[in-house]
Amino acid sequence: MLKKYLLCVFPIVLGIACLTIHATNSSISQDGFLVEPFFFLVPISYLLFTIGIVSILLVTVRSRKQR
Repeated sequence: MLKKYLLCVFPIVLGIACLTIHATNSSISQDGFLVEPFFFLVPISYLLFTIGIVSILLVTVRSRKQR
């Protein structure tokens, strides 16, 4: 039963990793500007979260219909 959810949780874990990488590399420069070299990871993480949540919902609905 957990095998079918493993593939669904993987994008969520990748999204968390993207946000962690982004947060650890953000800093404030000497003149007060926010420096975010990996800002592109934020929309990618949102996309991965959405894919993971939608896939979990689809797997859950499909497994309940089969019962």
